[in-house]
Amino acid sequence: MEYRSLEEVKDRIDRNHACIKELENQIPLQDAREKKLKLLSLIGVMYSWYVTGIYSSNDLEQQIVDMGKEIRFHSLSRPQDDHILIVMTQAGATGGHTLLVHNWIKWDRKRTYSIVFTDMNEQYVPDFIKKAVKISGGELVFLSGTEDEKARELLEVSQKFSRILLFNHMEDIIPILAYSNKNWKIPVYFYNHADWRFSFGFSVSDVILNLFPFDIDKAVRYRGIPLSDCVHLQFPGMGKMEENKTKKQKKEEIRRWINKTYHIAEDESLIVSMGYGYRYKSVIGYDFSSYVKEVIEQSGRPCRFLIIGPDRTEKKWLCLEQDTKGRARALGILPRDEVEQIISGADLYVLSFPQGSSGKSIAEQAGVPCLWPNIVGRGMERSDIRSAESVSELVEKTLDVLNGNGDKYQVSPDLWRWSQTEWMQRWEDILERFNSHSIHTFHPQKRMEEQEYINCQVLQEEAAKQVCRYLIENPVDKRLQEEVFRLDRKYDMGLLYLYINRLEEHLSEYIHLTNKHLCLYKTAIKWLEIKQKDFRIDEYLHSRGYRTAAIYGMSYMGKSLAKELSGGLVRVIYGIDKRAESLDCEIKVFLPSDKLEKVDVILNTTTVANSEILVSLTMDDSAEIICLEDLFGEISRKYSCEE
Repeated sequence: MEYRSLEEVKDRIDRNHACIKELENQIPLQDAREKKLKLLSLIGVMYSWYVTGIYSSNDLEQQIVDMGKEIRFHSLSRPQDDHILIVMTQAGATGGHTLLVHNWIKWDRKRTYSIVFTDMNEQYVPDFIKKAVKISGGELVFLSGTEDEKARELLEVSQKFSRILLFNHMEDIIPILAYSNKNWKIPVYFYNHADWRFSFGFSVSDVILNLFPFDIDKAVRYRGIPLSDCVHLQFPGMGKMEENKTKKQKKEEIRRWINKTYHIAEDESLIVSMGYGYRYKSVIGYDFSSYVKEVIEQSGRPCRFLIIGPDRTEKKWLCLEQDTKGRARALGILPRDEVEQIISGADLYVLSFPQGSSGKSIAEQAGVPCLWPNIVGRGMERSDIRSAESVSELVEKTLDVLNGNGDKYQVSPDLWRWSQTEWMQRWEDILERFNSHSIHTFHPQKRMEEQEYINCQVLQEEAAKQVCRYLIENPVDKRLQEEVFRLDRKYDMGLLYLYINRLEEHLSEYIHLTNKHLCLYKTAIKWLEIKQKDFRIDEYLHSRGYRTAAIYGMSYMGKSLAKELSGGLVRVIYGIDKRAESLDCEIKVFLPSDKLEKVDVILNTTTVANSEILVSLTMDDSAEIICLEDLFGEISRKYSCEE
C-alpha cells in the first residue's frame, strides 16, 4: 500500500492497534489453557510486526505470569558458578541475532555457555553456533511439547546455571511461563536487540541490556522500564563475526574477485548496501531506487550498486536493474564470508533506508567510507559528517566520495566500539550488580513519533506475511481463526489473501521436502546394504581410476561419506556446499562459486541433479560427477556379479 499523507499512516497505525486490542477480547473466552497461551503468542506476533505505537504490555505479561505460577517446579540442583544459559527461540544462518550470540560466547572466555532452543530442531542450528558452544564447554538443548511442557523443561534445564540470558524472539512466551515460577531465584537478563519492535519478557527480566544508548531511552519512555533496570552493553564486535574463517586478503585481491564475479570494470566505482528487502520499501519522502538512479545519472565516472539481501526477482529490483541498464542490482541473501568480502572491497557503503540495517561495522573495519540518511534521529549523531539530513544531501555526499574525497567519510571503529577488554569489564559489572531475581511490573505508554510513521510504511506488508507464516506453522482452532479473519476484513490487515497463497506454498514445500527425504532414505538403505556385504566405496572408486575426490553437499550424508573415505584409497580433498561459511567439518569446505582445485571425481550427496551442480561450479576443467544413489547401485552390481 502506498500512503499519500502522514494522516493516512496515522490512521493505519490506529487501525492496527484497534484490531489487536479487539483480538485481546478473545483471551478470556478460550476454554482451554493451551488455547489461551497460543492466542497470547499470536497477539505477541501481531504486536511485534504491526506498528501500533505499543512496545510492551504489562497486562498481557501478567496473564502469562499468573499461568506460569501454576506450573509445578521445585529447585533441586545447585547452580554452577560461571555457567550461563542462553535462551533462544531459533538461530538462523543469516542476520545479526545469531551472530550476536556467537560473538558473546566467543568474547566471554571466562565462562561456560549453553543454549536452549524453545522452537528449533538440532539439524537447523548453524554449525558456527554449535562450534562456539562446544569450545565454551557447554551444550545445546532443544525443548519440545506444549507451551507448559516446554516451560517445565526449561525450568529443569535452567536450574544448573548461575545466570540466564534471553535472546528469544519477541513473541516467545516460554521464558515468562518458566521464570515467573515462585520458586525461581536465578537472575534473568534480557538483551534488547530490536528496540523498534514490541516484545514479551520484561516481567521476568531483572535487567534490560541495551544495544545502543538510545535503546535505553525507548525502554524507559515507551516500554515503561525503570531507568535503574536499564544498562548499555554493546554488540560484541558490532556486527563482524568473531574469528571469522575468511582468510585475510588485501583489498586489491578482494576487489579483483568482486569485479570478476559481478562483471565490474576496473575503472568503475562500487557502492554497496545491505538489508532485507522490506527495509528498502519506498515511503513518503524516501525512495532508495530514486537515490540510486540519481547518483548513477549525476556521477562523473561510471559506478555500480550491489544491494545485498533483497530478492532480485521482485518487481522493484527488476525495474531498478532495467532502469539503470544493469548498473544497480540486488543479490539476494549471501553467505557471511561473501558479504564481508563485498562490503570490504567497496568504495562506499550506504546503509539501507528508510529502515537501517547492519553492515556499517564491517565497512568501518575495512576502511570503507560510510553514508546514511538520518531519518528518525535515533542512534546516529547529527554532527557525524557521514550523516545526511535528506536524500538530496546523501546524493551530494555520495558524489563527493566518487570524486575521490572518501577519506573524510572514514571513521575508525575504535573511536566508538568497545574493545573486548572494555566489553568484558562492563559485563562483569552487570553480573555483579544484578544478582537476584524477582517479578517486575512496568508501565508502558503508546507513543507516535517519526520512527513509528516510517516503520509502519515499511513493515505493514511484511507484518501480514509474518503473521500468516505464524498461523500456518502454529494453527489455532477454527473459531479463533474465523475471528482473526473477521478482524482482518474489518481493519483491512491484508491477511486472508496472503494466508491462502502461503498455505499453498507451504504444502508445496512440504511435498518437495518429503520427496527429498524419501530419496535420501533410499540412498541410505543402499549404503547400509553395501556395508553389510563388506563392499568398500574407496576400492570401487580406485578401480575406476579415481585417486582424488570432492564431496558436494556437506550435511549429514556428506560428513558421513568423508569419514567413510578417510584414510582409504581415494583422498577427499575438500567439500562443496552453499552453506560453507556456517559449517563445521573435518575437511575444508568451499562455496560452489569459489575457485576449485581439479579432482578426479565429485561425489554428489544431495538430490540436486548432477548437471545443475556442474553449471554452478567454478573449475578450470569439468570434473566427472557421480550421485551416491548411482554410485551405490554400481558398486552393488559389480560386486554381486563377481560373487
